[in-house]
Amino acid sequence: MQHYQFLRNLCFLLAICGLSGVVLAASTCNTCQDNNVKCLNETHFSFCSSGVDPDQVIGCPDGQVCTAYQRICMPQGAPPSCTEVNCPACDGSSPFVCISRTTFQTCNGKELGEQIIKCKDDTFCSMSSGKYCVDRCVALNLQSTFECDKEAT
Repeated sequence: MQHYQFLRNLCFLLAICGLSGVVLAASTCNTCQDNNVKCLNETHFSFCSSGVDPDQVIGCPDGQVCTAYQRICMPQGAPPSCTEVNCPACDGSSPFVCISRTTFQTCNGKELGEQIIKCKDDTFCSMSSGKYCVDRCVALNLQSTFECDKEAT
């Protein structure tokens, strides 16, 4: 009974976070931020200024990540502005792959289908469920994070 109550409370908290606009994942890469830099990945950035060569890539010191804060590089543990997301590819073992939290494409063996399919509102792509799209609690109970944790394009 306590396990059920914990899961119910966790789902409620996740739903509230999603509705209030709280961002649990890092923002997009390669976008100019308020601190006038664009993080290219977790540890490298370039300046967003007409006076600086945009092709100049600067790395954060070891153990630090690129952030949207005034202090560009901060110790690991600070929320990075950009994380590389590796989504699953067609490998012949699944009839589809998630290409974002809310979209998927079919697989024909190791070939990706052309059509992008969107999940219904308030459902999320889940390969491990085998049901294509499920509610948030089901998706996060099967795995600790979404199988392709990025926004739909």
